[in-house]
Amino acid sequence: MTAHQKEAIEIVCPKCKRTEIVYITKEEMPKCEDCNVRMVFRELLKEGKSY
Repeated sequence: MTAHQKEAIEIVCPKCKRTEIVYITKEEMPKCEDCNVRMVFRELLKEGKSY
């Protein structure tokens, strides 16, 4: 991965299960806005994925 590429990941709050999408270029996981608990990695999001 080059410096110009960003990989989207889905993170989840282990307490309330709130999810957010962030980019792996961040060094520290954000805290959940609802619980103030550090969120954890859930899924690497790739283009073309469908449910």
